[in-house]
Parts: sequence; structure tokens; C-alpha cells
Amino acid sequence: MKKKRKSSWEWYAVKLLYECIITGNPNPETIDINYTNTHKTFEESIMLVKAQSFDHAYSIAEKKVMEAELNYQNPYDEFVEWKFVESLDCFHLFDDDLKSGTELYSRFLRVPKGFPRKEVISHYYPETIEENEVDQNFIIRNKDFNSRPNAK
Repeated sequence: MKKKRKSSWEWYAVKLLYECIITGNPNPETIDINYTNTHKTFEESIMLVKAQSFDHAYSIAEKKVMEAELNYQNPYDEFVEWKFVESLDCFHLFDDDLKSGTELYSRFLRVPKGFPRKEVISHYYPETIEENEVDQNFIIRNKDFNSRPNAK
């Protein structure tokens, strides 16, 4: 009798990219200092997946994100839709026993020598720079869960 060979299931972190598509016209009565329509928003997300290979991890993650695409109305009465764009990377986790401190993902940033750390942060992570009291991401929030903080 042949023994059925069991495939090894391991942990992977799959990096995914979403695009936020905002359509419709804002309600003029809701416009406040947080409102802007000059930028597009993309979201990088890292999903933890248990799979049998890199390809299997991509397949599982992509199926889950397609099922979880989201749409809602923002506080300005515009229609917000989050669409999956692409799987960007997959990282094999070598720890089977996930615990606090387990690295889920890493990447290397190649920059010219002499490129200041502050420039690295502002270039690769601009969302971490707070310039003022305006919430630049308020336009992508769900109207049902967010009140307008700076409304007149």
C-alpha cells in the first residue's frame, strides 16, 4: 500500500497592492479643509498565508483579496472603491511557530551613497511625514465610521 505523500504547509507573507478609486461629485455642504481631489491613493498590504509554495501563496492571497474588495461612501458623499491591482512580492517565513516579533516581510532599499536617512524616509515613506493638521487621507474614509474632524 502506498503512503500518501503529505505536502508541507508553510507560512508566507504576500505583499499586495490596492488602488483607491473615488468617483462622483462631493456634496458642497460637506467640503472642509481635509477635502482634496488632487492625488490618487494606493495601499500596500501584507497578508499572512499558509501555503505549499510561493505560487500557492500568491494564489490564496489573490483569491482572498478579490473576495474582499470594498466600496462605500466617503464623508463627502463620493463613492470609494478599493480594487486589487497586483501581488508585488512573496516572503517565505521560516518560523512555523509564529510568535510576537516574527518578521513578516522585509525588502532592501538601494540608494546612492550619501543619500541622507531623512531623504530615504521622506522618499519611500512620505505618509510618515506630518506637515500640518490636515488629514490627507480623510477622503478615503468610510462615511459610516468617520465624522469630519475639521468641519465648520
